[in-house]
Amino acid sequence: MESLGTLELIFAALVVVAAYAVRGTAGFGGQAVAVPLLALILPLTVVIAAVAMLTALASLGQVRRDWRRIEWREIARLVPYTVLGVLAGLFLLQQLDVRTLVKAFGVFVILYACFALASASRPLAVSARFRYPLAALLGTSAAVAGTVFGAAGGPLYVIYLGTAGLEKNAFRATITTILGVLALLRIAGYAQLELYDLGVLTLVAAGLPLMFLGSRIGNWLAGRLEQKVFNRGVAVMLLASGTALLFK
Repeated sequence: MESLGTLELIFAALVVVAAYAVRGTAGFGGQAVAVPLLALILPLTVVIAAVAMLTALASLGQVRRDWRRIEWREIARLVPYTVLGVLAGLFLLQQLDVRTLVKAFGVFVILYACFALASASRPLAVSARFRYPLAALLGTSAAVAGTVFGAAGGPLYVIYLGTAGLEKNAFRATITTILGVLALLRIAGYAQLELYDLGVLTLVAAGLPLMFLGSRIGNWLAGRLEQKVFNRGVAVMLLASGTALLFK
């Protein structure tokens, strides 16, 4: 934080507000916006640790408001695979070189952005009979990606929950809850890796009011913004940030 200039601080503040506005609107996607953009000016391990804590705090408020709308059976089905994925992700995080991790993350973001652009107007549909193996595959993959890269868990959970036939508010409440569970598990793992130093905690404290502001904006926007336009805007932002990470 101390090494950031004024323009970088303004950029970071705008990213946090935008990211949690995205999350408040769709129920997911905030980390996919925040992590690659913040990684342009901060170390990736610092970013993923700070954003995990902000996401957990954001989730707690929404879970408290929408408790009755959460589909707890789906949460219970995903949690064991999420735990497994977090453990695998923590192992990979210790094995990978930081520079390699940043480049790999850039490629990952670009691929995901291309997928998001292709599916912006026609989301991926999956037959309900594949739901049980999908819970294992996508729950584990989402947790691995979320732990190593700090992002992309949301869209993988979305693919699975899209087969459950949940109405809009129940869907937003359920995806927010499983992402909150993932964030809490990641925080416990990152703490074991000693990623939470004073600098990261300062970043979290500075980001709290910005996160709340973004969440309020997102809740206001929910239902007012055409989904196709929203999806494409996020995808273009990710494509640009992923490309920038490759040259960082």
